[in-house]
Amino acid sequence: MTGVMLSAIFAFTDAANALCGKGPQARLPVSTLAIETSRGRHVFTVELATRPKQKSCGLMRRPRLPMDAGMLFRQDPPGPSYFWMKNTPEPLDMLFLDAAGRVLHVATHTIPYSTNAYGTTDPVSAILEVRAGTAERLAIEIGDHVQHDWFSRQ
Repeated sequence: MTGVMLSAIFAFTDAANALCGKGPQARLPVSTLAIETSRGRHVFTVELATRPKQKSCGLMRRPRLPMDAGMLFRQDPPGPSYFWMKNTPEPLDMLFLDAAGRVLHVATHTIPYSTNAYGTTDPVSAILEVRAGTAERLAIEIGDHVQHDWFSRQ
């Protein structure tokens, strides 16, 4: 990733970070989804981040996620996607998904409060953040599928 790209990401998220205030954002609308892996089907309850402020604040300042919870971020139009962990106290696993819900990239055990950029240049339609260790526990791999209303049925 180029320095210019990182500068743009950090400038955007610094400005958005100021919008998030000092506490966590209110709970967002929830939905269920399933992750299909070699170990079977795993159901999660996720909050849906669709608006710019919701996506910018994400799980910042949130307590530890339950094992079957997460946050699903919509990216429209699809494109490269990078996240950081600034103001996020618990490590996360991040699944970067295409329009069919196929896992394109997995970032595991992200570092709390870090400004490291986690992501991919692949065209991403959504990002699923779950509790750190989930990808390993469920054996989530590139090519596995997430089933949710946001994704086309392919």
